[in-house]
Amino acid sequence: SPPPMSQPRDYTCAFSTTATLAAGAATEVDVPIDGAVDWSIVVKNTGATNAVTALTIAISHATLFEAAASVTTGIPLAAGATLSAIRGENEPCKTARLTLTSTSGTTVSIEAGGR
Repeated sequence: SPPPMSQPRDYTCAFSTTATLAAGAATEVDVPIDGAVDWSIVVKNTGATNAVTALTIAISHATLFEAAASVTTGIPLAAGATLSAIRGENEPCKTARLTLTSTSGTTVSIEAGGR
C-alpha cells in the first residue's frame, strides 16, 4: 500500500500539534493556515481532570495580528472534550493564533486543515 500522505492533495494546510497549558498562564499556539480561504481548527482537551478555561483567536494576513476575539461556545472545555471546530469561511489568512488558558493546567491537541 502507498505511504501515508502528510496532508490531503487538495489541502493548502494541514497541521497537528500538542501543547501543555501551565496553571493560570496563557499559552499561545500559532496555527499555520498558509493562505487557505476555508479552514477549520479543532481543539481537544487531552488532560485527565482540568478544563481549558479561556480561548481567544487572532488572525494574521502577513505579520500583524488582529485584536484577539474570545471563543465562548464550548468554554470551559472539560477534560477529554473536543471543541466544535473554529471555522474561517471565505477568510484567507496566513496564521491563526490561539491563546489558551487553564486555571489548573492541562494538555491539548490542536488540528487544522483548509484549502
